[in-house]
Amino acid sequence: MPEADLLLENGVVITLDRASRIAEAVAVRNGRILAVGPSAALSRDTSPATRRIDLRGRTVMPGFCDAHPHVDREGLKALGGLPISGLRSIAEIIEAVREAARTVQPGEWIVLMPLGSPPHNYLSRPEELTEGRFPNRYDLDAVAPDNPVYIRAVWGWWSHRPFPSVANSLALARSGITHDTSAPHNVEIVRDARGEPTGLFLERNYTPILEYTLFRGLPRFTQQDRVESIRLGVQAYSKAGTTAAFEGHGLTPAIIRAYREVQARGEMTLRMHTPLSVPSTVFDDGRLADLFYHYAGMASGRGSGDDTLRFEGIHLGGTADTRVAALVASGYPYEQWAGHFYQAMDHARFVKLGLEAARLGLRINCMVSRDLEYALSGYEAIDREVRIRDRRWVVVHVNEATPAQLRRMKQLGVIATVVPGFLYMAGDRYGLDALGERGVPIRDLLDADIPVALGTDGVPPSMLWTMWEALARWNADSNSRLGESRLTREEALRMAVQTGHLLTWSEHRRGSLEVGKQADLVVLGGNPLTCPEDEIKDLPVDLTIVGGRIVHERQRNFVDKPASS
Repeated sequence: MPEADLLLENGVVITLDRASRIAEAVAVRNGRILAVGPSAALSRDTSPATRRIDLRGRTVMPGFCDAHPHVDREGLKALGGLPISGLRSIAEIIEAVREAARTVQPGEWIVLMPLGSPPHNYLSRPEELTEGRFPNRYDLDAVAPDNPVYIRAVWGWWSHRPFPSVANSLALARSGITHDTSAPHNVEIVRDARGEPTGLFLERNYTPILEYTLFRGLPRFTQQDRVESIRLGVQAYSKAGTTAAFEGHGLTPAIIRAYREVQARGEMTLRMHTPLSVPSTVFDDGRLADLFYHYAGMASGRGSGDDTLRFEGIHLGGTADTRVAALVASGYPYEQWAGHFYQAMDHARFVKLGLEAARLGLRINCMVSRDLEYALSGYEAIDREVRIRDRRWVVVHVNEATPAQLRRMKQLGVIATVVPGFLYMAGDRYGLDALGERGVPIRDLLDADIPVALGTDGVPPSMLWTMWEALARWNADSNSRLGESRLTREEALRMAVQTGHLLTWSEHRRGSLEVGKQADLVVLGGNPLTCPEDEIKDLPVDLTIVGGRIVHERQRNFVDKPASS
C-alpha cells in the first residue's frame, strides 16, 4: 500500500459505512481515504514525511454537512456594528457608545449590533435589562449628541418577537422621523405621553424592514463587508466541524462574488454548494424567464464550479408576507442580513415560473415552513409537464406533514431539509409548540423513506447542537421536550453527516470513511454515539480536515507522534 500523508491513530473511528464499522485509525493520501483499520496495521505504511497524530481515544468521523447554514450571515455578526454582546444593562451599553463616540468624527454614524447575545440570548423584553427598560434616544444623546446612533434590530430568526432597535435624536432627525411619522408595516414607533418618538422601535416582521423604510440612510453593508463575512463565517463553520454546506435559500450575486474572492485567496475551508437566489419580488415574469435562461448557463443540470464552490439550481417561491416583500424589494439589490432575495408569490405564479425553470434543467429549492402543500402541489403540477422525479428537488424547512403528503413527497423523489433548532424557541416558530410531536416530523419523514438532511440555520452554527436538538426536541420556552424523537443516535448522526451530500450529488464521494472517498473528517473530544445525550451539543471539535488538509486545530490538543515510533 502507498505511504500515507496523514495518519490518525489510536482513536475511535466511526466510519458510517453500510456496516457501521468502528475502527481505530484512518490513513489519508492525496486528499482521499487510503485505509481504515487497526492502528498497528496502518502505521506500517508511513514514512518520516507522514504526519501521525495520536488521537488518545478521541473520536474520528466524517465531517458535518450543514443543509441550511447561512455562512455569510454568521460572519456578519462580527461586522454589523459595534459589538455589545453580553451587555445586559443600559449603563454598559451607553458606556460602549461613549467610547465609540471618542473614535469617530462628529456627524459620523455609530451603529451597534442588536441587544443581547448569540445564539439564543438576544433581547426582546425590557425586563431582560438591569434597568427593566430598553434604552431610549435620551440615553444615547447623553454620550453621543453629535453623532447619529442606531442599535440594529436582530435578524428575525435569532430571537423572540418583538425585535427592539433604538435611535438617538440626531439619527431620528437624519431620517426625518417626527411626531407625525407613520409606522411601517408591523413596526411600532414607541412614543411618550406627548406622542413624541422615544427612539425605541419594536419590529414584529421576521425580516426586519426598518433599514428599508425609516432608516434607509443607515450605512449599509459594503461588498468588502460581504467578503469579510464569508471569510469569518467559513472559519466559524470549520471550527464547528462542518466540512460541507448547502445554502438552500440560494445566494445573491453579491454574496457569490464574495465567495469567489475568498476562494481565490485560498481561504475557503469548507465545500459550499448553493442554488442561485431569484429576485422574484422585483422582476416581472418575462424578465425572470430571461434571467432563468442566463442562469441555466451555469446552474442547470449538476451546475458549475468545483469541489470547493459550486452553483446549481435556484431557490423559488414562498408564501411570505407580500407587504414585507414589497418593502424589501424597494431596496433591491441590497439584502441586509439575509444573503438572499426575499420571495413571496401566489401558487399560480410559482407553477408558471417553476415550469420555465424545469424546462431549462434548473432544480428548484422551495421554502415550505408550515405550508408544505404550496410546494408539493406546485411540484406535482410541474412534474406533469416536465418530469422532475429524478432531479432531487428540495423542500426547505419542513415543519409539518400529513401521512398523505409524505406519500406524495416519496413519489416525487424530493429531499427534505429540516432545522431542529426551530423547536428550541417553538412558540415563535410557526407555533411549533402547539404542534408538539408533530412539529419538525423527522421520524415520520424517515419512516416514509424520504431523505432528511439537518441544517443549523446558523443558530448556532453547530451541527453537534443540531444533532442534539433533533434527539432532545427541547423547547427552551417551556423547558420541556416537544414529544419524543424516536430517533437512534446513528440516525441523527447520519442526517447531520451524510444525507446532505444527496443535495449535492456527492454521496458516493463523501459522508463515510471508506477507501477512495474524500478525506473530509472531524475529530471530536467525545463519542456522540455513546456519550450522555445532553453532552452531544458541547463535544469539543479538536480537528477539522477537508480534502486531507487540516483547516481547524484546537491549540495544544495534539502532539504529533514521532515518525520513528
